[in-house]
Amino acid sequence: MKKLTQKTFLVLLGLSLAISVLAYICILIFLPYANQNRAKQELCLQSEQLISELRVATKVESEELFVDFIRETGADLRLLDEDRQVVSLFTFEKTEAEIFEGEEHPFRLADSEEEYLLIIRYNEARSEEIAEAMLRSIPFVAVITIVLSVLGAWIFSRYTTRPILRIQHIAQRIADLDFSWYCPDVRDDEIGMLSKSINELSDRLHEALDELYLRNSSLEDEITLEKERERRRMLFFSGVSHELKTPIAIVIGQLEGMQAEIGVYKDREKYLARSAEILQSLNAFIKEVLLVSHIDMSEQREASAVNLSILLQELAGEYSVYAEDSAIDVTEDLADDVHVYGDEMLLKKALGNIISNAVTHSDVQGRVEVKLARGNGTVQLTVTNFPAHIEEEHLPHLFEAFYRVNQSAKHGSGLGLYITRMILETYHISHRIENIEDGVRFTVEFEEASV
Repeated sequence: MKKLTQKTFLVLLGLSLAISVLAYICILIFLPYANQNRAKQELCLQSEQLISELRVATKVESEELFVDFIRETGADLRLLDEDRQVVSLFTFEKTEAEIFEGEEHPFRLADSEEEYLLIIRYNEARSEEIAEAMLRSIPFVAVITIVLSVLGAWIFSRYTTRPILRIQHIAQRIADLDFSWYCPDVRDDEIGMLSKSINELSDRLHEALDELYLRNSSLEDEITLEKERERRRMLFFSGVSHELKTPIAIVIGQLEGMQAEIGVYKDREKYLARSAEILQSLNAFIKEVLLVSHIDMSEQREASAVNLSILLQELAGEYSVYAEDSAIDVTEDLADDVHVYGDEMLLKKALGNIISNAVTHSDVQGRVEVKLARGNGTVQLTVTNFPAHIEEEHLPHLFEAFYRVNQSAKHGSGLGLYITRMILETYHISHRIENIEDGVRFTVEFEEASV
């Protein structure tokens, strides 16, 4: 049994016994008195009725009236004659009985001219009998009172404390972060309100913890993403330093050779042209690096509706001229008036890199196909070059900075697809590159913008 139940049981038992004892004492004191007053009132009425009957009765008939009266009331009677001498109730002869005080009622019998005085007194013995009977019943009443008090205190304590103990048990489980328990007490009193409040507290605490877990999970994802970005930055700047080191060393060597007029470097015009060409490529490379840094440092870029159909049409036209030197055919199949969300300058850079990469890595007399099609609320762009093939082990690394499938190839900065991925990820645009039959396909999926 829980402590609360014990305390409630003992308190209720004590109160019940105290109330029972006090009630019995009050009854013991006031019941005889109340009974005596009631009996005296009834005696007064019965006395008047007796006198009325005696006035129309004879001496012989009066005997039966006196006997019946004494039997019913238990009162003490004294009968006095005209000289106030005590006479017998039955023989009307003088007697030496004691005269006592009581209610006096004069009357005259029907067969006598003599006037009598009847004195009626309440018999105190009856009240004493009631008191004695109550005293004799104390053991029985005590046993019944104790049994009923114990039983009542036990039932009421259980009824009162059980929901409280259940609420305490559920509150403990909630404290242990177990929210699968609810208070089942459906009551309209304070305990019912407490149960309802506990349930509401459990629901709100559960929701708050779920939200906290989600935020914590999101924070962990952000931390992981930030670590990955930091790792990429380190690799990127390591690659930048590596890519810059060789051409800068070549330019310095050529300039020093020309300055000292050593060997072939006496032909300054030739090597100045070569140095200028290298510096121009370095300038283009540095612009690519600055663009990467700009995209990486910008946390959120504003997006607006961009006409993707016109943008791709312009890019396809530009790279068609470039592809003519290698007899590469650039074809386009573009849906009209397609709008997507993004930054027009960055999208042009990303999609231009895709088309440029397809043209650059196509064989002579190959073909590049640019196709734009609408879907169910989405837009799909595919850039495919034929014939072409990329080994499967290279596919996961194509979007890494400075990664080249052919390490001996020197064209390009090695940042084209890396920049493309950064731009597309900035606007949460899905993309993939894959081998298909006799070709390589780059797929980009946009969400169509409503204009």
